[in-house]
Amino acid sequence: MSHHSLRHAVNIAADHAEVRNALTSAEGLRGWTMADVAGGGGVGSKWTLKYPNGPTFRWEVITQQDDRIEWRCVEGPGDSAGTTASFSLGKTPHGRIHLTFAHAGWPHQEGNFDKCNSLWGLMLHHLRTYVEKGKVAPAHS
Repeated sequence: MSHHSLRHAVNIAADHAEVRNALTSAEGLRGWTMADVAGGGGVGSKWTLKYPNGPTFRWEVITQQDDRIEWRCVEGPGDSAGTTASFSLGKTPHGRIHLTFAHAGWPHQEGNFDKCNSLWGLMLHHLRTYVEKGKVAPAHS
């Protein structure tokens, strides 16, 4: 079976710890994803992300290193369960954080794959706004 991935990248003018906190804490996730976030960010713990008037996702944290965070979807609509989301933090020559993102393990490139591709792109730009400006910038509210 072929597996597909969607990928995005964004440069963020902030320090590494601020970007990492936005990806590993409930407060940080609330700042750029949406208002309803529950759970913990340690390896083996689960995040529950409830979108207003939309689906609920549960993500298990499977990697939480200094420069890489990875989640496995354990509950979500359509083909999303079993996929993985990974965030890798690097540095640009100009001192920005270069965040690369992949949502991998999709069985095809239809339906929820296309929808998630658009949503992740939007959410990563909200992440950048949240971290750079220090103001809550939820993608869904």
